[in-house]
Amino acid sequence: MSRSARKGSETANGIAKSRCRWPPEEGRAYDLIGPPPPPLWEPVLAAGRADLAALRAEDRAVWDAVAEDPVRRRIALRAAQFDRAEGDLGPLRRLLRHEARSSMTDELRLAAVLVGLHGGIDDLPLLHEVRRTDFDTACGLSELPGLDADPAELLGWARELDDLMFGTDPADEPLCTWTDLALDQGMTNLARCALIRRLDAIELDQGLLRRADDPTRLDTSELSALVDDLERIGEPGQALRAQRLHTALQETASDRVSARLTQARLERETGRLPAADRSLAALRDTLAEPKDDSLGFWRGTSLGRYITEEHYKLALALADAGSAEEAHALLGAAEAIRGELSESAALGVRELAERAVRRVRGLS
Repeated sequence: MSRSARKGSETANGIAKSRCRWPPEEGRAYDLIGPPPPPLWEPVLAAGRADLAALRAEDRAVWDAVAEDPVRRRIALRAAQFDRAEGDLGPLRRLLRHEARSSMTDELRLAAVLVGLHGGIDDLPLLHEVRRTDFDTACGLSELPGLDADPAELLGWARELDDLMFGTDPADEPLCTWTDLALDQGMTNLARCALIRRLDAIELDQGLLRRADDPTRLDTSELSALVDDLERIGEPGQALRAQRLHTALQETASDRVSARLTQARLERETGRLPAADRSLAALRDTLAEPKDDSLGFWRGTSLGRYITEEHYKLALALADAGSAEEAHALLGAAEAIRGELSESAALGVRELAERAVRRVRGLS
């Protein structure tokens, strides 16, 4: 997902708990009362700024505590991103070494960039040592200049990545940067409000999803990220709202099937069983008449297995809810789909299928 696609608007920033309420019938946040709150990044960065100041003051106790704590380390690095100083090279080197323990994170790449921006070729051995941490890190820092590079090459690499991925204005960061860091610090309500308000904004104006490189097309990956984040904070109803919009915006048969599958799961998990049944029926319609060749070999892939599993899971849920007729009908659809799968894919759902058959056929 691009930075511009995920960037939160000013109205998507966190607000005080007492002001974050949404009408249950539509799921949107109420309008704010009173002056707007500070942007989400301000409370998120507060602890990181304090730690950065202590690192600059060479408080050894803070040095050790921040270096060893993944969350404090990430926030201190973000604070250093927006408050850069010539004397930060020592703390940045230390944070870089320790952040490598977390493998390839955005903050590891940020730390490498901040070190590289000092243009010291003496830091190239450290940067290459970090790059060799594991496969993911090697890929993430693959464009790092060689050990024989000159200062200009190192500085050019760092500036290019900085312009592409980071910068010095916290308002330019994607919303997910701040919601993730808020959740890591236990600021769940701030993250919740920011995510719901961002979803409200997209729901009212899908133009916010227009691709920078092709304004005639939408990039719906931000909606997928919102679904994941809303589930993470325990808001399955809001996640479903985001997923339904995501589903409606899909263009290819493959994307529509995958989106319908996730929508059906969320509907089942939130107790909306008739809606889940309808979603799976629409999914089957797409399988029967895809209207393009994007589905390919779904019968022999994990997608075919996941589709079949969701049918059996919903059949079980319908049986538990006493909806015998619907459960029997869905079981029949599940068995028909399983019959189309490759041998290995069908084998993967056998245990669930047998359990669903026993449960549904045991209904009176």
